[in-house]
Amino acid sequence: MSTALPDLRATRPPTSFGVLSALLEGTLVHTMPVTDRVLRIGRLPDNELVLSHATISRHHAEVRIQNGQPVLTDVGSSAGTFAGGTRLAPNQPVLLEPGVDVRIGPYTLTYTPTAQPRPVLPGLPEEPAARGPSGPLVASEVIEELLGPVARRPTYPVPVPPPGASRLLHHLPAMFQENEFLGRFLLIFETLWEPLEWRQNHHELYYDPRTSPAAFLGWLAGWLNLTVNPHWPEDRRRRLLDEAMELYRWRGTPYGLARMIEVCEARAEPYTFRVRIPPGAVAQRELIEQLVATHKPAHVGYVLEVGA
Repeated sequence: MSTALPDLRATRPPTSFGVLSALLEGTLVHTMPVTDRVLRIGRLPDNELVLSHATISRHHAEVRIQNGQPVLTDVGSSAGTFAGGTRLAPNQPVLLEPGVDVRIGPYTLTYTPTAQPRPVLPGLPEEPAARGPSGPLVASEVIEELLGPVARRPTYPVPVPPPGASRLLHHLPAMFQENEFLGRFLLIFETLWEPLEWRQNHHELYYDPRTSPAAFLGWLAGWLNLTVNPHWPEDRRRRLLDEAMELYRWRGTPYGLARMIEVCEARAEPYTFRVRIPPGAVAQRELIEQLVATHKPAHVGYVLEVGA
């Protein structure tokens, strides 16, 4: 009969460990308490610390408490998280040290700890001398005492085929695996089938707007009932498809409208010219756009305006 540990976090208020301050160009814009609850940082409104900027990912980073100390983790952001000028590796927690500037987009985050004793699980007798040099038992130490040390799963080295031999050789009986000629002969078939196998094993890349071939973007937009301007640059179409589900999720809200404009707006780009037509030619605007798109240089963009 197993005994489940009670969820003590749901029956007590969060324990504060410090304050996380966000500065933009030297001006304090946000302050958030660092507690034993997860502090998520990102652009979407469902984060605890919302930082509105185009270079910040929807869910950019998070702060957790591990062994009584706050740790910062970049959760796979596109622009990266920098601590002390060093970019953090994705999904690798690092200690959030006081006085070390954390850079996320244009924002600078600083952590200020609060002086307080380490949190103790209620109902446990306090025996600092018998429990260890660090004082009363904390949650992780209690779990280890009750359940014992957690054994790590075994790992095994990846088998590497010998150089110059086909990996298909290892699917044959052992008596054929030492045949050098057969290993080189199977390389012919492996070379022919490898691209097809790779395409089959990684077919999900065709459904990701970030890695899909450009010819597939219109097809993906049809899945989401999106109308994508075929004259848009490829990176703008990919950006819209990549954020389509989040845009649908926040549709009808001020954030959703603002983000849709940010994604679809025509940004100032080099090699772009403007075409201005008189108001009387508005009825022929579609024809003029087709003519400009057909006869302009392929590397040049354009903006069609209606003159006064």
